[in-house]
Amino acid sequence: MNRLIYILFLIAIVSCSGDTSHEDKNVLLVEGDWLLEFQLSEKNTVPINFILSKNDSLYEVTFSNADEKITAKKVTISNNKITIKDPLFNTWFEGVIINPTKIEGSWFKNDKEHSIPFSATFGQNTRFKKPENLPESSINITGKWEVDFSKSNPKYHYKAIGQFQQVDNYVTGTFMTETGDYRYLEGNMYNNTLYLSSFDGSHLFLFKATLIGERLSGIFYSGTHWEEPWVASKNESIELTHPDSLTYLKEGYDKLAFTFPNTKGDSVSLTDDKYKGKVVIVNIMGPWCPNCKDETAYLAELYKNNHEKGLEIIALSFDKSGKFEVAAANILKVQSHFNANYDFLIAGKANKISAAESLPMLNHIMSYPTSIFIDRKGNIQKIRTGFYGPGTGSYYTRYTEQTNDFIARLLAE
Repeated sequence: MNRLIYILFLIAIVSCSGDTSHEDKNVLLVEGDWLLEFQLSEKNTVPINFILSKNDSLYEVTFSNADEKITAKKVTISNNKITIKDPLFNTWFEGVIINPTKIEGSWFKNDKEHSIPFSATFGQNTRFKKPENLPESSINITGKWEVDFSKSNPKYHYKAIGQFQQVDNYVTGTFMTETGDYRYLEGNMYNNTLYLSSFDGSHLFLFKATLIGERLSGIFYSGTHWEEPWVASKNESIELTHPDSLTYLKEGYDKLAFTFPNTKGDSVSLTDDKYKGKVVIVNIMGPWCPNCKDETAYLAELYKNNHEKGLEIIALSFDKSGKFEVAAANILKVQSHFNANYDFLIAGKANKISAAESLPMLNHIMSYPTSIFIDRKGNIQKIRTGFYGPGTGSYYTRYTEQTNDFIARLLAE
C-alpha cells in the first residue's frame, strides 16, 4: 500500500512539469507563504517574505516589505526550472525547483552584471528567526533616531533619521537621508539585537545592530557590493538639511533650459509652445531608481488631477545604458507601469557628473530624483532634492499635502 502511494506521488510530480500555460499538469509549487533567503556571504543571509499564488493557470509572486507589496506576474516554469522577472526593473530570478516546497538559484541584475545566490522555502513567514536560547527582552526601539553612517570616514559619512515602529519582536521603519529614503524595512528585535531587511526589485538591504546602553551600533549591507558601519541614538527632534535648499540655480542663470529627445527620438525643449504659460514640474529621475519609482507614482496622480488646470510634467530620464533604444524601452516600461501620461525624455547616462553637464545652470545633481517647480512665467519657484516615499509615513504625507497645495497656488496665479 505504501509503495502504491509513493508511485502515485511520483506520477503526480512528473505530471506537473512543463509549460505553465497549460492548466493543472504544471502545478509544481505549493501556494502560500514562502521565505526567500539571499546568500550575501558565508555568514550573512537576507530574508525576504513572498506569497506564491496562481491566477488561472499561471503563478504570481508577491514580495512583501512591511506595507509594500510588489507583484511579479512574469513567472515561467519549464520542467524543473523557474524564472521570475521584476515588473519594473531589469532584474530577475533563475531557479531550480528542488521539490514542491523548495527552490534554489540566483538573482540577476542588469544582464547578469550582478548575481546573488538564493534559496526559497515554503511555510515560513517570520523574517528573521529567533536565535536559540535567547532570553526574552522588554527592549522597544519605537521612535526617531539620529543616525550616522560611516561616521569615522569623512569621505563616506552622512547623516540620517531612523524611524522605527516595534510591536513585540516585530519591527518596521526606514532611514531618511538628505537624498531620499531606504524605503520599507521590516524585521525583528531579539533581546538587544536588531535585524532589518528590504528587497524592492532593484536593491537588497540588510541592517544589523546591537543596542548597547542607549546607542545602536551595527552594519549596513547593500547587496554584495557595499557595507558600512552605522550608529544611532534616540533623538525625537533630529532634522536634516531642508531638501529645498540643496540644489539651486548658479549665479548668472535665471531660467532652466534644455533640449532632449523623447522616446520616439523627437527633440523636446522647455521653450516649446506646449509648456508656455503652464506650471511645469521637471523631474530628474532614472528607471533604475526605487525612490524615483515612488515619486513617479505620486506625480502620475498629481498630473491626472491637475493637467486640465494647466499642469505639465517633464521627466528627464538618466539611464544606466548608453544606448538610446534600451533607455527608451526602460522608460516606456516605467511610464506604462504607473500610467504616467506626461512627457518622458531621454536625458543621458545615469551619473551625477553627466547629469550636471546636461543641466549646467544647476549647482549640482545631488540626488535621483530631483524635482524643479516652474511657475506660469517660467520662473523656478522651488527645487526639491530627493523624495521621501510612502515608507516614511508622516514625512511622505506631509510632503505630498504641501506639494498639492503648492501646485494649486501656482495654478491659481
